[in-house]
Amino acid sequence: MCTGLKNVAPDNQGMFSVALLCALLLWQQHQTPPASAPSRSSFLDTHVLVTWYGNPRTGLMGVLGEHTGAERADGLRRQAAAYDAVTTKKVMAAYEVVAVVAQCTAGNDAQWRRRETADVLQALLDDAHANGFKLVLDIQPGRSSVTEEVAALRPFLSDPDVYLALDPEFAMSSCEIPGQQIGEMSANDINGTLTQLEQIIAERHLPPKVLIVHQFRLDMLPNKKDIRVSPSVDVVLTMDGFGSQSLKRSSYKAVMDQGRLAYAGIKLFYKQDTSVFTPAQVMAMTPRPSVVIYQ
Repeated sequence: MCTGLKNVAPDNQGMFSVALLCALLLWQQHQTPPASAPSRSSFLDTHVLVTWYGNPRTGLMGVLGEHTGAERADGLRRQAAAYDAVTTKKVMAAYEVVAVVAQCTAGNDAQWRRRETADVLQALLDDAHANGFKLVLDIQPGRSSVTEEVAALRPFLSDPDVYLALDPEFAMSSCEIPGQQIGEMSANDINGTLTQLEQIIAERHLPPKVLIVHQFRLDMLPNKKDIRVSPSVDVVLTMDGFGSQSLKRSSYKAVMDQGRLAYAGIKLFYKQDTSVFTPAQVMAMTPRPSVVIYQ
């Protein structure tokens, strides 16, 4: 039925006019393609990201700091290759460096965090480039703002092979101290980070990026449901925390049941986990992880 037609006489001529108008409208609809939804680019639709986590200054923060040079690159490459047999996606290896490290002392600027030097980050990025890896910059903001820490890393985030991770555990209020309390991060902080990344992508004409958000307690992301979807950034909810396989499975389910983001991830601990999941066990989880972090 046509609607919105006025002053059409109820005679044969009027009926013909209505039919003609209907035919014309149908013809126009076929000639004009419908408006399409905004296109979305993705890296994780076609890739699984496998990372080694830590900081090159110390082995206490994870496996990334336990090895150097070719030994580090070869070890990560072997770990990533173990996933080739259990996924149809392309497996991509990445160094995940804690680029902003929460501190137990206030520091000169009273922000309770230390920014890794540009020289250290550049050396890791050069190593990643040389080996065909990605680089993930992890932020433990302390009492600083997420916005300021992302802005400080902008020179590195302008590289197409550099991604980002946020750690709410170390996002402190003005009266909290890293390591003494468990922090939390708001959806506003995460959405603001998405905006910053989207701006970099648009200005630099970059391929899509990945944003990893860590969580192991339900109160770490109090308004997770308000975290938005991005057209150019893959947002990953990664279950952090170590323990037995049964504990990790239940924690993974609880974190995901509370509210999923666009993609899922899990962190595995070589030393603290009582029995490290095999790649096949990881890929059998629901939802299937798109990011696997080894610490």
